Amino acid sequence: MGAWEGIATGLATAFNPANLVWVVAGCLAGTFIGMMPGLGPITAIALMIPVSYSLDPAAGLIMMAGVYYGAVFGGSTSSILINAPGVASTVATSFDGYPMARRGQAGRALALAAHASFAGGTVGAVALLVFAPTLAALAKEFQSPEYALMLVFALSSIAAFADRGQVLRSLATALVGLMLGTVGTDQSAGVQRFTFGRLDLTDGLSFVLVAMATFALAEAFRMVLAGDAESPTPRVAHARLHPGDPKAIAPTVARSSVLGSLGGGLPGAVATR
Repeated sequence: MGAWEGIATGLATAFNPANLVWVVAGCLAGTFIGMMPGLGPITAIALMIPVSYSLDPAAGLIMMAGVYYGAVFGGSTSSILINAPGVASTVATSFDGYPMARRGQAGRALALAAHASFAGGTVGAVALLVFAPTLAALAKEFQSPEYALMLVFALSSIAAFADRGQVLRSLATALVGLMLGTVGTDQSAGVQRFTFGRLDLTDGLSFVLVAMATFALAEAFRMVLAGDAESPTPRVAHARLHPGDPKAIAPTVARSSVLGSLGGGLPGAVATR
């Protein structure tokens, strides 16, 4: 009963009207910060830490959680509208979101991202609340061989899910990514690799920097070459779903929420993996 009493106490604290106001404020602030390309949840939390000093510990923690979730979702806005991922975890959002925005469906893409983000966050929070001991025990069983197997599976999926005729290009892209990932200091041996004597490369290449260079610069070059033939920023008339969207996306959202909750419970397995 101790665990359930703690859950009941936590829910009562979370649904306190004052704490609800702070979580809404945190979500709004995090969303606006996350919209800015290159500013992720870590930056948002760093900017909002001084605000939490004057709050009750529970209210401050709730507000910071809202900032984090808002910043993660806010990064999808820049990914969808201008193909510039604001957060590393929203890179995949630009694959389908930005083409939808260019076809005049920016509002629909934003609504899909919002609903999917809310569903995934809710499932993850409930799973953490109910299955925290089980997830902790599962996380301790994952060692180096399991992580290596996950990486092999992920890299193999690049070729498995590639379009017909694009397998070689997909493998070449994965190879370039692996080459960029070797830049920096080897965490096992402490040896610098491909830093060419530059101190700013000792920590490796920032994932956000690579994502911005890959997507944002490519989009900027496309806009320059296209001239005035295409609108640089898609307009958002109404951010809402189409009538058949909830039924169509329900299986995908449910499956992705479960997979994300399982992957997020593993140490070091962040959203980008």
